[in-house]
Amino acid sequence: MKNILFALICFVYTLNIRAQESHVLENKDLKARVHLNDAALIGLESKSTGWNVISTATYGQSFEINVKLSDGAFHVVNGKSQNKPEIKINKDELIFVWDGIKVGSSVVDIVFEGRIKITDRGLIYDGVLKNNSDAVVEQLSWPFIGEVSIPEKTDQLLFQYMNYTKFNTNELYPGYSGRGWSNLPEHSFTLIHNRKQGLYLSSEDVKFEEYIRCEYETLPTTGFSSMAGEAGSKKNNGERNQMKIQVKVARMLYLQPKLEVVFMPVVLTPYSGDWHKGADIYKKWRKTWYVAPHRPEWVKKVNAWQQLQINSSESNINFKIKDLNQYVDECVKYGVDAIQLTGWTRGGQDRGLPSHDLDPRLGTVDEFKRVIADANKKGIKILLFTKFTWVDMTADLYPDWASHVAWNNQGDTCRHPGYNYNTYTQLLGINTRRFGIFCMMDKDLRIKLHAAFQKCLDLGAPGMVYDENQHHAGTMLCFNPNHGHQIPGFVYKGADLLGREFMAMCKQSNPDFLMVGEGPYDIQSQYYSTYTRADYNHEPVLRYIDSDIPIACAVTDHYDKNQINMCLANQYAISYESRNFKGHLWEFPRVIAYGKQVDDLRKKYSDYLWEAEFKDTIGAVVSGKDLKYTVFARKTDGKKAVVVYNTNTKEENHAEISIVGSGLRQVIFSPEKQTPVAFGGTVVIAPQSAIVVIEK
Repeated sequence: MKNILFALICFVYTLNIRAQESHVLENKDLKARVHLNDAALIGLESKSTGWNVISTATYGQSFEINVKLSDGAFHVVNGKSQNKPEIKINKDELIFVWDGIKVGSSVVDIVFEGRIKITDRGLIYDGVLKNNSDAVVEQLSWPFIGEVSIPEKTDQLLFQYMNYTKFNTNELYPGYSGRGWSNLPEHSFTLIHNRKQGLYLSSEDVKFEEYIRCEYETLPTTGFSSMAGEAGSKKNNGERNQMKIQVKVARMLYLQPKLEVVFMPVVLTPYSGDWHKGADIYKKWRKTWYVAPHRPEWVKKVNAWQQLQINSSESNINFKIKDLNQYVDECVKYGVDAIQLTGWTRGGQDRGLPSHDLDPRLGTVDEFKRVIADANKKGIKILLFTKFTWVDMTADLYPDWASHVAWNNQGDTCRHPGYNYNTYTQLLGINTRRFGIFCMMDKDLRIKLHAAFQKCLDLGAPGMVYDENQHHAGTMLCFNPNHGHQIPGFVYKGADLLGREFMAMCKQSNPDFLMVGEGPYDIQSQYYSTYTRADYNHEPVLRYIDSDIPIACAVTDHYDKNQINMCLANQYAISYESRNFKGHLWEFPRVIAYGKQVDDLRKKYSDYLWEAEFKDTIGAVVSGKDLKYTVFARKTDGKKAVVVYNTNTKEENHAEISIVGSGLRQVIFSPEKQTPVAFGGTVVIAPQSAIVVIEK
């Protein structure tokens, strides 16, 4: 009995010591435990689901810092290897200060003040780093999640982030994809989830002050080697279960000697539910800073587009400016509101960049202005295809722009590989035009791009589609010392400045000028509407985040009614692109006819299908084979509309549709039969056809 009592006393004493060595931060959603000796996050529990993200305290991690010394030696330093920091403890905040970082056998004069606090939004990590040394601090991971455990009853664990208006998805379990990442704040937020619960991570940065990579990596644990030789990708396989996932919020600093940086807040919090619940966290925070831009009235209404190439990069001139009137009249005939005109600039599409002069082989500037004005009188908007992201390195104008190209940290010019289009020599890569990637933190560059953009405004066009505005071919940072920015410069911050400057120019020249970007990331939607190319299987994340952003989506197949139905279901404008945007509208009559029926339906029921709040799949239950569906809520009274379509190209399918919690009378109609009739809960949907059920 004495031995048992002594053991119990020792156990309680040990628990007390461990409690003193850690500190708990919690709110209504989570409970986090932080080790006070090294700031390691050793516990992160979801209160609603019981999921302990870090299942084993020994997997807890503090921070990781990458340092390049003045002699060129590179070191990766883990926070657990450092001396105990100075600690300041408040009720809802911990402040750790490491005055000097142990690198190898020496201490480098780097001061890191890391802060962890709890708010109603979640666990917030920020801080300050002062580099008083002659070293370069390349990267700091803060927070550093040493383990993301697999929740119980998980069939699949996903790593998702928003890119090009939809989710990019990597599978973490039962397979594993090794290593990957999302970019913050470009990708808005990152979710790690099993469709029932998840972990949300985001940088609360709306001006691209800091480039962050949210990195995941699947690593073997100590038991992995004993299972070597078995297939690692199978569910419940012993080898896979001896691996763990870690996540680093890597702040890509390259902080130069004698400088300091203040970190942007990064929030992480668990949530319960599918990806919509994770996106809801972002939506709630977004309301605190997002300001929608002025948009012309025509794009607020149901509208359709045509993309049309007038000239390719290989001088394949499809028609001249004087012939554009014919296409305008076709748009009037078929109910299309806008033409996205591609290849009008000198050299054709993706050639001669960033020139935005009219190619003289196509006609004169005055002729072009007249055609644009005449089209506008007929209600057809000419949207100019533009591109300001690179310079054509094969063009005569390259020497005038070469000084504005970004450099990597080795001093090399950053290049885009270019595109191979429609001639054999180019398809073989013989005469591919390479692009220099602009550093948009270069103010002198942006001033020159203002002049190029002004040429578009001076043509009298009602808008533009800025192609490839959403990426910089992997160039995130610029190390060119001649651009007037701190080394390195965050290229995306420069692009953000350019967008705001373009918007200011529009206000002065033509407030109704519609700026559209290709698949913009969400921060860009403050000045660009969206043009995208996506199939019906994508998850419409941007539309779920914002029901009001104008989004146009390409339709290229001659009888792909599913693509039209997807536009109906996701409140996308249809962009017709016959013969890969080189043809006439009359060349795919079945799609045009069906698209017009869909748009007529959307105009007739615009309060339910166009001006309503987009709920994606929330608010209805739909069962049946090969079906896709979305839900809208009318803004005036919350009454629901459900769009359901059958993706099967050959067979009809039965659909059972229930609006959650509805006690109202329901009616059903379709693009082909627009007169509503009473709905009893089930319907047969023809191949590639759609129906709409609404509450009355």
